[in-house]
Amino acid sequence: MNTVSGSKLGIDATKKIPGEGFKRLWSPLIKMDAAVRAKVEKLFNP
Repeated sequence: MNTVSGSKLGIDATKKIPGEGFKRLWSPLIKMDAAVRAKVEKLFNP
């Protein structure tokens, strides 16, 4: 007997705080290099 069930994936990407069980420091935000930013701008705004 083959039973097929659907699957779902939920992702919670909200920033957690210590009261929610998150006890380590957050990594610093990354920033795009000026050359990369220029290339992206050229690709999406021809």
